[in-house]
Amino acid sequence: MKKLRVGVVGVGKVAQIMHLPFLSELPQYELAALCDVSPQLLRAMGERYGVERRYLDYAEMIRAGGLDCIAVLTMDHPGPVLAALEAGIHVLVEKPLCFDPADGRRMVETARRKGVQLMVGYMKRYDPGYAYAAELIREMADMRLLRVHDFAGDFRIGDAMYTLEGASDIPPEVLKEGQARVAASVRAGLGAGYEDLAALYQSFLMLCSHDLAVMRGLLGAPQRVLHSDAPSDKALLALLDYGEGRRCAVEMGMWAGYSWWDEQVVAYGRERIVTIAFKNPYAQYVPTVVQSRHTEHGKPVEARTVASCEEAFRNEWLHFHEVITTGVPLRTPGEDGLADVELALQIVRAAQAKEVSH
Repeated sequence: MKKLRVGVVGVGKVAQIMHLPFLSELPQYELAALCDVSPQLLRAMGERYGVERRYLDYAEMIRAGGLDCIAVLTMDHPGPVLAALEAGIHVLVEKPLCFDPADGRRMVETARRKGVQLMVGYMKRYDPGYAYAAELIREMADMRLLRVHDFAGDFRIGDAMYTLEGASDIPPEVLKEGQARVAASVRAGLGAGYEDLAALYQSFLMLCSHDLAVMRGLLGAPQRVLHSDAPSDKALLALLDYGEGRRCAVEMGMWAGYSWWDEQVVAYGRERIVTIAFKNPYAQYVPTVVQSRHTEHGKPVEARTVASCEEAFRNEWLHFHEVITTGVPLRTPGEDGLADVELALQIVRAAQAKEVSH
């Protein structure tokens, strides 16, 4: 088995909870280098995981060489992703791939030109519960409605579950530059005339990128957006047409402070209903539960299935290693991430005619 040397760009919350623990534990990887704009965070994670190569600048880390792949876990992706791809380094990038499709196209084209892998970290597509439910849903020849509901919950749950390091030493000018780059990408992606939708677009992509990936995995690409309504910049309702009489209803809310996680995908057919109840993404090894209801001998039958307690984040890293070392196709390639961003733009732009309160 080939051990891949991986560098991590961005060692904040999601890196600390999910990516770094699995990269340090999996024998398929060597955690070779870390990069972050916070010296405090960089030192803490370097010491915790015994990583001596530490960088404040991703370009310096890439120039130093000695890496087979990198994880880009920051909010601003194009810079480090493109630099790594140009250097012939495989990339796993957190969702969303980008805010401006032009950046996404550059990433996809560069990966093709350099012959390296660009994988989007859609961890729900690697969830055993999702995989089990997807088979049930694909067997529903009469499935007519997919309902995707994501109101999330309290994102602070991870603060109490894990020993997390904060960053209080990031230079203000560095923070402002990063925020300005993201804001510029959001504006460029939306295009002229859609500036008032910037907050809605960012909220929708940050929360619902995984949901769009699940929709693509189950149904492919939609034919059109039938309806989109945004009562605020943190809530959206949409209806999509997937052809052959199939519809998908999307319900997004980023304002809920529930102590539970409120994210479900429900497939409705003539004889069966299948529900995927996703768990809090910050809770390690908590299984996604699948419920199936159907009629048998004239009586309702309900089954509750826990397919596995395997962790989706860990599975996606195992898949990435297999792709790089054996050549199996990527399950969540950059092309799909780009298509999801373009779909998000269609959905958000379609809400412009409605009143969006801030």
